[in-house]
Amino acid sequence: MREGASLSAREGLDRSLVAVAYLIVLVMFFVTQRIFAGASQMPSGVALGLMIAAIALRVIEFIYWWRLPKVHRNRKEHRFAAVSVVWSLALVLPLAIASHESDSPYFGMLMLPILEAAVYFSIRTTIAVATLSALLSIFWVMFGGHFQPPFSVGEMLESATLILMFYIVGTLVWFLMDRVRRREQQLQKHIVELEATRNRLIVEEKLAAVGRLASSIAHEIRNPVAIISSALEASSSNAFDPAERDEMSRVAMVEARRLENLTTDFLSYANLSAAPFERVDLATLAGYVEGIIRIQAMSKGLQVDLKLDDGGHCTVEGNEGQLQQVMLNLMRNAVEAAPEKSSVRIRVSSMSPGKAVITIENAGPAIPEHVVDRIFEPFFTNKPGGTGLGLATARRIVEYHRGTLDLERNEDGCLIFAITLQASAMPTVAAEA
Repeated sequence: MREGASLSAREGLDRSLVAVAYLIVLVMFFVTQRIFAGASQMPSGVALGLMIAAIALRVIEFIYWWRLPKVHRNRKEHRFAAVSVVWSLALVLPLAIASHESDSPYFGMLMLPILEAAVYFSIRTTIAVATLSALLSIFWVMFGGHFQPPFSVGEMLESATLILMFYIVGTLVWFLMDRVRRREQQLQKHIVELEATRNRLIVEEKLAAVGRLASSIAHEIRNPVAIISSALEASSSNAFDPAERDEMSRVAMVEARRLENLTTDFLSYANLSAAPFERVDLATLAGYVEGIIRIQAMSKGLQVDLKLDDGGHCTVEGNEGQLQQVMLNLMRNAVEAAPEKSSVRIRVSSMSPGKAVITIENAGPAIPEHVVDRIFEPFFTNKPGGTGLGLATARRIVEYHRGTLDLERNEDGCLIFAITLQASAMPTVAAEA
């Protein structure tokens, strides 16, 4: 495995934690060495200076790495690890010599650079660091015996045990980290494959949606075009009397208008992004829509009630023409569905936090359960002569305004559609005299 190949697999290992680990070990070994040396025996100035320098460097490393932006860490992490390993190896022998003790505990600190090498570098580097640590331990035994054999059996046995631990722990940790790295690489590969599959499914779903939309458009257009063609052919034929030809012309005109309405509805459904936003007073807009619908409602003997909560002051950021189209569509549907001599209610209110709600209620029959899930689907309609784009366009407009349009209540005698929008800051209203 190449040097640094594991770098991308260790994003969760923070160098600040490594610095803290080194700091704790340095302090613990220094305190342990002082305890075994005796409280009365003060460390030499060199040993104390080395320890203070080592602790200071680790504190600086912790502060620097903790404040370093994450985007720069991966680039510097490998370099920091290499310097840390070399510094840790170079520190132990001077500390042991400066302490003037033959049985120095500082060589146990060599386990940390071995572990760090196992985490950050290849198996060859880990074994090399373990070998350097072993050579330092052997040198210390020879140094304690003034390089004159035979050396102390106890010292040699202790050194051999420590060296064996260097190799065992180093290789074991490296193999464990390598296994973690491989698992993480496999996981990353699976994530990439899942993301590719997801993107492919999204593309396929979009193509399928386009196919369904094209099929629906073709179906909706084909019928009136066929009727227009037949009607025009019949109106120009001498096989029919004038009255029948006039009727065929009238049918062609009706279907042409239906085809025009279908085209208009489809364009409204497809084109939303060009609409500019401005502050819209929902109370004023609801009052305008209520005035338009009242004329249509009077033909069925319906009463249209408008209720404005919070004093009627409720504004949103949006396109007034599009929001008017939504409210008109829902109000027309409510008037058509409401039984004669009943009422249609439109209510504008604000909700906390920062929500504006418009509800449109009528007393019509409940929408069948098998239809409810499809009422916002393009080209789906139960209305004779309908295009099936009214509610679909209304929902698209509301979602374009970062809101929601839902069938809030569906019961016999009570149907409520609710539009929820993000309310803008309430304008300052002068107190009326």
